[in-house]
Amino acid sequence: MTSGPVGGPNLCARMELIQPGSAGPDVEDVQRRLADLGMATDDEVGVFGTATRAAVRAFQQQRGLPADGIVGSDTWNALVGASYRLGDRMLYVTRPALQGDDVRDLQRRLNQLGFDAGYEDGSYGAQAFDAVRDFQLNVGLNSDGIAGPDTVDLLRRVWRQHQEAPAYAVREREWLRSAPRLSVAGIRIMIDPGHSPALPGFVNPDGIDEQRVTWEIAALLEGRLAALGAHVILARGPATSPTPSERAQHANREDVEAILSVHCNGMDSPAAHGAAAYYFGHDGAVSERGRLLAQLVVDRVVGATGTLNCRTHPSTTALLRESRAPAALIEPGFLTHPDEGRRLADPGYQREIAAALADAVVAFLTGDRVFA
Repeated sequence: MTSGPVGGPNLCARMELIQPGSAGPDVEDVQRRLADLGMATDDEVGVFGTATRAAVRAFQQQRGLPADGIVGSDTWNALVGASYRLGDRMLYVTRPALQGDDVRDLQRRLNQLGFDAGYEDGSYGAQAFDAVRDFQLNVGLNSDGIAGPDTVDLLRRVWRQHQEAPAYAVREREWLRSAPRLSVAGIRIMIDPGHSPALPGFVNPDGIDEQRVTWEIAALLEGRLAALGAHVILARGPATSPTPSERAQHANREDVEAILSVHCNGMDSPAAHGAAAYYFGHDGAVSERGRLLAQLVVDRVVGATGTLNCRTHPSTTALLRESRAPAALIEPGFLTHPDEGRRLADPGYQREIAAALADAVVAFLTGDRVFA
């Protein structure tokens, strides 16, 4: 890792986890970045102790990330992005996309001026590029889609704090009011089996890991949707380990119309149980379509299994943030619960979950959106 703001995007897509017990320059770098954000720790410099974990968790909660106190690629990229302010660097299209608070500020300003920069997700993708170019055309600048000093300076001068609803919000509302489809035949859908052999996730009381459970549920869900005529893309195979950003990029290349990511929950307390779902949302920016999909999937799973409804929550994890299509992440239960964890690994229970998820996806895409 580097000790200052980095110019290239997503440098740590396959980084080693930095967590309690870690020590060295990487931990010192994390501590310095946290301190720059007002989250200083009293741990020894370069040692990941209790105070560093608490500061990491506070940062994750502030940013809508899973608050596990561990610095993986999502948290690291968010820490790096938090160091940028609009005007610190040139913003332009790269692969993977430039990310940071400066991009989010740019999107917010463009959206409130009526230039559709998409979700204010802090990712400089195609929509942000088009919005910058449209703005440049309107104000007489060279329309290259690069947010350099001249563009940023003029944007600051014409931007006003109070504007109409952002363009992406208007677009979302129009979609929600659109005429329903009759079926999912031909619709491109991505199903994402959470975790992977490289990052297996939580483990149930019998030693069965999360990546195996999510693969089984996703495979069953793929079969149900394919039988209805949908074109289903799986984000990973049983032996592959793409990063969350790579899964989002895959979805964007495939031009899918919906994304459902299947995970399992887990906690130190074995009493925790229930289903929860997540959608993109942060700092007032929300994917209304993602929230609707999340609501449908959690309701259908709870209705089918009878587990506790832990409801829907906003999140900024990479797959939800970086994908163009509406996306939701479902955790149908806690793998760490002594009973629910075993049920999640049971093929019959997995079929019940897959059927509920298929029903929710079909309801989302066809407009039959009756909640349980």
